[in-house]
Amino acid sequence: MDKLLIVMDPAHKHQKALARGIELARATGAHLDIVAFTHEHLGALPSNPAVQQRAREALIDLRQRWLDQMLALSDCSDLQVNTQTVWEKNIHQWIIEHCQPKRFAAVIKTGSRSETLLYTPTDWHLIRECPVPVMLVAEQKWNHAHPILAAVDLSSTKPVKRTLNTRIIEQASALAKALGTELHLVHALHISEVLADLEIINIAEHEKKRREALKPTITHLCNTWHLSPEQIHLATGPAHKVIPSVASQLKADMLVIGTSGKTGLKARVIGNTAEKVLTHLRTDLFAIKPEDAGQ
Repeated sequence: MDKLLIVMDPAHKHQKALARGIELARATGAHLDIVAFTHEHLGALPSNPAVQQRAREALIDLRQRWLDQMLALSDCSDLQVNTQTVWEKNIHQWIIEHCQPKRFAAVIKTGSRSETLLYTPTDWHLIRECPVPVMLVAEQKWNHAHPILAAVDLSSTKPVKRTLNTRIIEQASALAKALGTELHLVHALHISEVLADLEIINIAEHEKKRREALKPTITHLCNTWHLSPEQIHLATGPAHKVIPSVASQLKADMLVIGTSGKTGLKARVIGNTAEKVLTHLRTDLFAIKPEDAGQ
């Protein structure tokens, strides 16, 4: 990783994203760009532009001093670090524009875990629109005895899905190697709940046939990525439930997953698996978009 963009979060006492970014930088040799945001409504001030400018500068200076203090407490003097404080209300827009054209290996920020119909958190915007991978940090600390888990779609025959699978495994493998831990893969054997409830299909028989059909693919993955069969997990159920469940069972430090890159109304109606997974996940999430998403 050449450079990581870390987003500070003044709303949290403990800067989890900063800690993760520093640890990852030490493991990979990456440089760090660290940004803090500040923005206040200045409508109560006199309309004089000079007065409002001084107010903005004072608030920016206050946030920058806070950022400097956080860095001093983090003891990252051994790393190459650039910092800046930005006056910006729409954080996700600034991040997305700042990441063009793919200036960073990843964006790292503290993760949010909720969404309403009328409000889309910064996290969702970044997962859907950011041109570089987005790492959303959870509360738990890393334990390098725990694996990196990659969520893959082994049943798809679409070239874009297969390409994304490869990118996911490559990224997860690189992270596992850098952090000195194992790589595991998970694939959800999704079965229609409606068909199952209507007893139109024999679930056990259907699951057995799908597992058998995936054996050549699993053998190929094991040979290609030097994995044992025990490092590839197949579980029956919807992906947004299966993947967090396997991550919990393995006590994975991080989940690497692909996102469809859907945006706008289509994303809201259909949703992205990565977003649905995030609502159930209790570990770090590293989301990767298809390279041709949005093109």
